[in-house]
Amino acid sequence: MAMTNETLWSATLSAHERAELNSSSGTIDCRSPDVLVVGGGIVGLSIAYFLAEQRAQVQLIESGSIAAGASGANAGGVWPNDQGPAHAAGFQEFAFQSRDLWGRLSLRPEFDFDWRVNGILNVNAARIGPLADTARKLQSQGYAVQAVDGEQIASLEPHLRAGLAAGLHLPSEAHLHPVKAALSLARAARRHGAAIATGVAALKLLCREQRIVGVSTTAGPIEPHRVVSATGWSAAWLGSAEVWLPPLRPVGGQLISTDPQPPLLRGSVADEFLVLQLRSGEIVTGGGVFESDQLAPEPALSAEFAAAARKLIPALHDVPFTRVWRGLRPGTPDDLPIIDRAGSLENLWLACGHFKNGVLLAPATGKSMAEWLTSGTRPDCLAPFGAGRFR
Repeated sequence: MAMTNETLWSATLSAHERAELNSSSGTIDCRSPDVLVVGGGIVGLSIAYFLAEQRAQVQLIESGSIAAGASGANAGGVWPNDQGPAHAAGFQEFAFQSRDLWGRLSLRPEFDFDWRVNGILNVNAARIGPLADTARKLQSQGYAVQAVDGEQIASLEPHLRAGLAAGLHLPSEAHLHPVKAALSLARAARRHGAAIATGVAALKLLCREQRIVGVSTTAGPIEPHRVVSATGWSAAWLGSAEVWLPPLRPVGGQLISTDPQPPLLRGSVADEFLVLQLRSGEIVTGGGVFESDQLAPEPALSAEFAAAARKLIPALHDVPFTRVWRGLRPGTPDDLPIIDRAGSLENLWLACGHFKNGVLLAPATGKSMAEWLTSGTRPDCLAPFGAGRFR
């Protein structure tokens, strides 16, 4: 059975949410905002939301639709304990802060994004290493993780294959629907007075005496007091001015999914590849890190993902995977984001390069950027993400 090349996230929206996603005014409501945010992914929307909450006058523009890039193609993981050990301590603190912000946002009435704190179970013995030593090391670093044996694995995830002897359980990891999260941020930002225009591209900066005095767009000029570029893996639109361009690159990932299934997984499971089940029943699996800007899925990779999922979960043996999609993560040389002033232009900021962790870090990025832009003082938590490490 051939797979449909279509992201699962748009297919699992309600009719009202789909209308929100596809609505496009193409017009600028605020020509002289306090802050112009360029980029309507989950990071840009988070910045717009937290700024608007602080009563800043915000105009966001997005050349496509909301969450059109990596924000609408990822797995929806909010996994600080899983992602943190690969990075320095500054990432850990920021990631935990952001995970907690997602939890608090999920309780607000305008936010509806299928928030679940359902954990990750890692059963890939080759990647875990010596189990007890790995668990103790991660616990000593402040991560919520525990070693589990075969009996505990069977209790946590009864539908996994027999014979899994040991693993690591990360009980506080969470999951969300990334497109619903982006729509929730857009909805809440608008409620606080932010203007959001989709189908509007930034073309070039107009500068005078080391300041941006205007931004040319496909919908006419904007004269913002400050500008935040949050455009994912490319900041090419900044090349029209003599400004330092961040070292960004596209890094591909591929996912496949089934149609809705009976309950088979309680949380996410990491084996050869990640496997998870949405609240609506679909099984999602895949991953990969491909240094490529190609969005066309690779059939051989889809077959590898499907075979690994069926081996892990025997109940999937005869279940077809019906959708496949690719996304391009925004990478930097050290796989950490750049959240900083651009340098040569005093009123230009960058929020880009979040790599695998755009969803995880979006609220902390938005809240911290809003604090910096409204107070004039950079929050200490942003120190690890300075642009100076690449200049």
